[in-house]
Amino acid sequence: MGLTIGVVILAASAGAASAQAATGGGDFTAKLACPSSGKISSTHSSTSPSGGIVHHLKSIGQNGVTIRTRYEKNGSGSTITAKLGYSCSGSTYWGGSFTQSNNTTKSKEWVRSSWQAHCCTTTGLLSVTGQRQLQTPAASC
Repeated sequence: MGLTIGVVILAASAGAASAQAATGGGDFTAKLACPSSGKISSTHSSTSPSGGIVHHLKSIGQNGVTIRTRYEKNGSGSTITAKLGYSCSGSTYWGGSFTQSNNTTKSKEWVRSSWQAHCCTTTGLLSVTGQRQLQTPAASC
């Protein structure tokens, strides 16, 4: 029918970016470089530690609020053990631990149906065992 399904608009400060088709696994609809501000949009933020990029996305859909945190580990450093999470209104939520090697991506998705999830601003978290915890700038709906 020729209807537009989605649009991605990038600021010039976003650096290199490439469109990536959404997958049935609920992955992000775009793969973006992380701008220095960390704010890709009000709902999508990122932070760039030396070993990769942590992306965080919050969106409202038919089943409630979907919160996704993803870590793209680039080619530097050794294999890590880590976990992805997010924080909302002073509470922290974690996915299970995983091992990740270079040039791979790991992600975790939570779907929340409560009204508190609609209203709260979230930040994405990456905790690497034996190292520091990283957080993205805030994302909101």
